[in-house]
Amino acid sequence: MKSAVFYQCKHCGNLVALIGFGGGTLVCCGDPMVQLQANVTDAAHEKHVPVAHVENGRLIVEVGSVAHPMTAEHYIEWIALEDGDRLEIVKLHPGDKPRAEFTYHPGEAHEEIFAGENDEIVPNCEANPCNFVYREGETSHAVVYAFCNLHGLWKAEL
Repeated sequence: MKSAVFYQCKHCGNLVALIGFGGGTLVCCGDPMVQLQANVTDAAHEKHVPVAHVENGRLIVEVGSVAHPMTAEHYIEWIALEDGDRLEIVKLHPGDKPRAEFTYHPGEAHEEIFAGENDEIVPNCEANPCNFVYREGETSHAVVYAFCNLHGLWKAEL
């Protein structure tokens, strides 16, 4: 999957996560929707940028190094994890904690491969000198997003 792309209607506030790229224009309330650009830092960094850590195979995402307010006037509407071909979104409400948990196992699909003197793949290097070792498969590139009802889209790359 390409990186997640989010669009919002400038009239009614509808929000769309684009998961397929067909080349058309997204329209809402008679006008093209606006593509959101995720912020990564600002003066209010401690309240908006998602902070993540892994705990027992779970990715814990909290919004801000200082907890973001969760009042009816100012709150985090949702937190999302984009990990490879997966996009998972947790919707939040005023009064909730600005926090979400996701199943997360980075790098599980990787396999070590050893190459011998003539670059042939060998099962191990005990009886054959190795030229190099590399990992086969894509590395996990995960991104977490948070959407504040007043200050928009924020992200942090893992």
